[in-house]
Amino acid sequence: MSSRPLLRPQPVVVNGDMSGNITSLVTNINMISCVSYTISWTGTPTGTFSVEVSNDYIQPVGVQPDPLNSGTWVPLVLSTSVAATGGPDTAFIDIDVTGAAYVRLVYTRVGGNGTLNATLAGKVI
Repeated sequence: MSSRPLLRPQPVVVNGDMSGNITSLVTNINMISCVSYTISWTGTPTGTFSVEVSNDYIQPVGVQPDPLNSGTWVPLVLSTSVAATGGPDTAFIDIDVTGAAYVRLVYTRVGGNGTLNATLAGKVI
């Protein structure tokens, strides 16, 4: 019996400082058709969340900090906009199907302060 590929839940932003813009860790989603983010924040931030994808990002093998190619990142069109509106809250972003190779979460600050945590998971349907 075969099993389907999956991405177990993994933190992509840990205690991110929402007094500035935040870009999550990049995740390779090759062979994964559906991904989701669970997002939670504290404080009084205001800003928007978006998901960006890339097919030409290249991460080196090993422990080198910089990618071999930083990639061309394009925002996905989400079915619902997700925003921090001045108080602590949570959100869930569900990406039903994408053919992208890499994905990342982006927080664009408008004002306020807070702490952001985000977890990504994925599977094949």
